Amino acid sequence: MRRACFAFAFLSSLLLGGCWEGLSRNILATVLSSRGQIVVSTNGSANPQSVNQGSMLGAGSVLRSSNGAKLDVQLIPGALAEISGDSEFKIDQLTITKDGNETGDGIVDRVARVSIVRGQIVVLFDGFAHFIIETPQISVTVLPDCLIQLDVDQNRTRLTCVRGKVRVAQNNAQPVNVDGGNYREWPSEKGAIRVTEDQKAQTDVAAGLQTARELQELAAARRDRLPIK
Repeated sequence: MRRACFAFAFLSSLLLGGCWEGLSRNILATVLSSRGQIVVSTNGSANPQSVNQGSMLGAGSVLRSSNGAKLDVQLIPGALAEISGDSEFKIDQLTITKDGNETGDGIVDRVARVSIVRGQIVVLFDGFAHFIIETPQISVTVLPDCLIQLDVDQNRTRLTCVRGKVRVAQNNAQPVNVDGGNYREWPSEKGAIRVTEDQKAQTDVAAGLQTARELQELAAARRDRLPIK
């Protein structure tokens, strides 16, 4: 009896493990528009390729934009980003998990992990996913219905939360929330500051709102061009 139970448990674990591998898969980000010189290297490749509208980008892609360039990208459904000039940006993970192997099965989870080494990025997140942005100083968990801007270099990260809320972790410190209408810098002893107290933050909010509208229009135009199935 004991052998039968062990055999059943072992077989069940194999079957469940095999099914689980079939449920999760990698997906590709889509470039909605580009301007200026932007190149991508994949998994350490020494031969960067130009990035244009319609380019597909997977995990391991490292994008570098020249001064004055701009890139608009859909990372996963509901997660849009604009990367400005003189930036370095990496896609670490883009995966979805489905509730079965058939085409019609529902998506139960999405994961997007990206890194920005330097430069500026505006992120609009209206979907559902585990969405994390890494910078040299902090790790940002982006929550749904959120619009943020990150300005990053090797010594500093400035986060402006236009709307919604994000959760920020730094080393082993307790995570903190930054709510809409506030900005914060790292490293700094100061907490979140209202954008109304800083001229740059007010300018960033206005620019972020305009960028969000443009990203939504680009995403809608792409949906309109997709073939009807």
